[in-house]
Amino acid sequence: MIIRKLKDPLTNIAIQAVGNPGTDTGQNYFTAQTWMADSRNIMVCTDIDESFKGRYVLFDIETGAVETMIENLSWGCGVVSSNDYFYYYVGSAIYEFNLHTMLSRNICRMEVGTEVYGPLSITNDGKKIGTYWKHGEEWVVGIVEVLTGEVSVVAAPGFKEPYPIANHSMINPRYDQLVFFAHEGRTDHIADRIYVADTTTREIRNIFRQQRLDTGEHVEYVGHEMWAADGEYLYFVKYPQSPLKPTGVYRVEKTGKDHELINGDYRYWHVAPSPDGRFAVADTFEEGMKISKIVLINLEKRTSKLLCELPLWRDHPGHPHPMFSPDSKKVSFTFADEDQHLWIGIIDIDQLTEEN
Repeated sequence: MIIRKLKDPLTNIAIQAVGNPGTDTGQNYFTAQTWMADSRNIMVCTDIDESFKGRYVLFDIETGAVETMIENLSWGCGVVSSNDYFYYYVGSAIYEFNLHTMLSRNICRMEVGTEVYGPLSITNDGKKIGTYWKHGEEWVVGIVEVLTGEVSVVAAPGFKEPYPIANHSMINPRYDQLVFFAHEGRTDHIADRIYVADTTTREIRNIFRQQRLDTGEHVEYVGHEMWAADGEYLYFVKYPQSPLKPTGVYRVEKTGKDHELINGDYRYWHVAPSPDGRFAVADTFEEGMKISKIVLINLEKRTSKLLCELPLWRDHPGHPHPMFSPDSKKVSFTFADEDQHLWIGIIDIDQLTEEN
């Protein structure tokens, strides 16, 4: 793997590109941290094949040193914890891999006939994993205790056909009794997407009530949710295709008591808040889906700054999925090069000035 130095022609912002020429390299899903705690080493999947499997490597963005961690593992199946463990699933099992010692262990294995799905999520203290799985025809949201491997069912909502899937579950990083999950399906058909389950009260609540017209028409299309690091808000995108405006980056309070528009300057797609709570980073839908913009949003001022514009793939794992490093100083994302191979782009936001 190598480092390429790029500069966006629109913004003049420097981009550090990490990848393997002639092959495809992707970072974790945007809700699942891909960086180690030092904000220097990044866990990425490279040599991704047609089945979305590849080689997970640890890459030092300062020296270019690379070390293979795990072979033949699906892209998007893991998350890096704040204490530098990589948690991932294979089939019905969840594993722990120590990124310092390279020792691994099986945390849990679900009952026969179960398949675990991702992305995984983990609390700030590294003690609980949020996940979801399918057993038979039932979709189940749950929590796994990292130390003991104990599995707890949080919700089995039993959504009806044609959209029976409950997915994208994410445990609140601070208030670990709260678990978000989504009612999955076409966003122009799903009028009750955003749910939070409370393991203390056993209550399951649709915390963002999508609006309908008097005719019953569903007019708010939402998705791509992520908890803030302090656990107070769930961020999401109201997609530009929504009939009811304004659209853009929104957030809803953790229990649903209020929500607000943060920024609607672009045709936003995915959004990730920074660990320090100062910023969010988002990518965009653009006509033809050949390029996507990476946009930095100031959460205090509610303003936006274009960072770059780069090619993408229409499908996973080639969505940009921007995220922050743990120190909130770097933004990373996936993009396609001139040969349509995937790389990781990294922007150090300390370079930004009022002139950029």
